[in-house]
Amino acid sequence: MFAIPLWAKLRRSSDGSVVAWHSLYDHSADVAAVMEALLAVPTIADRLARLAGRRLDATDQARLAALAFLHDIGKANRGFRARWRAGLRGEGHISPLAALIYGNCAKERECLLATLGYDRWANWIDGAAGPLFDAVFAHHGRPWCRNSQADCRLWRAGPDLDPIGDLAPLGAALPHLFPAAFASAPPLPEVPAFHHAFAGLLMLADWLGSDEHFFRWADGKSADRLEFARARAGCALGKVGLAVENLRLAVRSAEPDFAALFAVAAPRPVQSAAPLPEAHCVVLEAETGSGKTEAALWRFLHLFRAGKVDGMYFALPTRVAATQAFERIRQFADGVFGSNRPAVVLAVPGQQMADGVRGHPLPNFDFAWDDDPDDANRRARWAAEHPKRFLAAQIAVGTIDQALLGAIQVRHAHLRGSALLRHLLVVDEVHASDRYMERLLAGLLKAHLQAGGHALLLSATLGAGMRARLLDTTTTLPSPEAAEDVPYPALTWRTDSAEHWQQIEDSGADKPVTVTPLPLIDKPDWIAARALAAAAAGAKVLVIRNTVGAAIATQRALESLAGAEGHLFRLTGVPTLHHGRFAPEDRRLLDGKVTELLAKQRPEDGLVVIGTQTLEVSLDIDADLLLTDLCPVDVLLQRIGRLHRHAERARPEKFAAAQAMVLVPAERDLAAFMRRGRQGLGG
Repeated sequence: MFAIPLWAKLRRSSDGSVVAWHSLYDHSADVAAVMEALLAVPTIADRLARLAGRRLDATDQARLAALAFLHDIGKANRGFRARWRAGLRGEGHISPLAALIYGNCAKERECLLATLGYDRWANWIDGAAGPLFDAVFAHHGRPWCRNSQADCRLWRAGPDLDPIGDLAPLGAALPHLFPAAFASAPPLPEVPAFHHAFAGLLMLADWLGSDEHFFRWADGKSADRLEFARARAGCALGKVGLAVENLRLAVRSAEPDFAALFAVAAPRPVQSAAPLPEAHCVVLEAETGSGKTEAALWRFLHLFRAGKVDGMYFALPTRVAATQAFERIRQFADGVFGSNRPAVVLAVPGQQMADGVRGHPLPNFDFAWDDDPDDANRRARWAAEHPKRFLAAQIAVGTIDQALLGAIQVRHAHLRGSALLRHLLVVDEVHASDRYMERLLAGLLKAHLQAGGHALLLSATLGAGMRARLLDTTTTLPSPEAAEDVPYPALTWRTDSAEHWQQIEDSGADKPVTVTPLPLIDKPDWIAARALAAAAAGAKVLVIRNTVGAAIATQRALESLAGAEGHLFRLTGVPTLHHGRFAPEDRRLLDGKVTELLAKQRPEDGLVVIGTQTLEVSLDIDADLLLTDLCPVDVLLQRIGRLHRHAERARPEKFAAAQAMVLVPAERDLAAFMRRGRQGLGG
């Protein structure tokens, strides 16, 4: 009878026959080598040490690598190995192992532990059923189930194969492959936060160690796989952006110049102040258009040069905001890193992009890029090829949810959270979060900062209560007097559980705005008439409604009034509006067209653009007149940020002064609107 080898990876031909395979021993060596390389990254080592409560020495690192070497031992079971035969679905490898460890297969369990030489390394961890052992076998993105139903037959020896006995080479190899692990030393730290971080690093190591472009399959013929894998692991980490010391040395050799980097005469006050606080979490509050994005990039550069972070995740509230910021950050990376620039990843699921090039997932975990890059450049984009890997990129721009998924109980949360630890986490438009998102962000920040990570929160209109909760400086809402004491614009950070702030010199670009309430919120025809009249006088008019339904009703009224005249926002000649329910491809076209027509340099004809909240965040657009539904004051200030954004622009005579017309109900009592949720004013 054909003996099924102890395999970890298979490739089949179209007829189902196996054409290539990778042994369990060799794959285990690949993953252990990547784990060793990750633990040698200074920033990762520092973050783990902070979580562990002590420095991790060579013995600790060797033990963690040895545990990584054992991560796939569940693949020895009969059910999994039966998959070798075409057409057999077989078993998985996590649940059968969990059942063996926690079920009623005492004889088989003792045999497994003896085969792996458990008595020689039992003192590393808190038992074979302890939390660190659990972390090893969570490498598929979630903890294993301790209540798995045991089928002891999957592990029993027979004339065809011996599942447990076949693991003997792995157990025997541990002292030879990782001799430092067996030195006399205290056990690995029993700290839950450390276990979680290790679980995430192991997920990352498993994913990278499974990439055939870095670790070619050997069909069970490797002579010394760990030596080969160790040589490849360092190359792999450097290529995908996980090892950055060479880049850091190159950046340190050149003194950065803000004006040259951002093509401006000089930095604004908020930009000069951004790198100054040494705190790990800083809040930067300044008006829209004050240059907060460049301030964040400038702070990242200083932290990167100092070795305090290895990368950056720039998180924004919406896909459109992330897409808009992506190109600016890519240009920044070009200026900082030059020809050695790492891949800049757009972390938006369904819109995978790196280096300005789109990618497309293919069957069997393959991936295609529009520019058909050579293998070296494709590996540099490794993190962009799957949403769960986005945060492993050295520089990524995406939506806030990609970071928040590292703080809730979903698959691969540990991978996201651990990959994020080495980054400066920038959260733009942080005031745009609701209370639910705020709670998640507060939890993410707490974990990130506990490990020694760095974060920068950007806002134009952050409330004092939310700022205090995110900085974790108080459990109660600050008094109005305390809130008023904080200057604006300012940098705020936490020291000894208290807020400290630094006032920033005002840019001097005051923008007086006349706010006029109009009792027209329920009258789309009248709103359209007001907007059209202003456009006829040469104004660029921005109409922001709270709901898609209200925006559509106003657009229809506008088209009815305008007829064949101009002043209508059009895409490919078709009158339209802007909201979040368009397909991604259409949204990209809409975003580009709105930005083009309402940019600092734009056509002079009058125009009406109607949309929803998608127009209020992160778009660099400049309107001469704003009509907006009644909304919370922080949102109103954000919308006003799109009005007269560029003070130096010449404007039509009637609109030389900034005017915001706030659409309100005719009656003063808003109870009916709040109860029924009309016009987006509901609870």
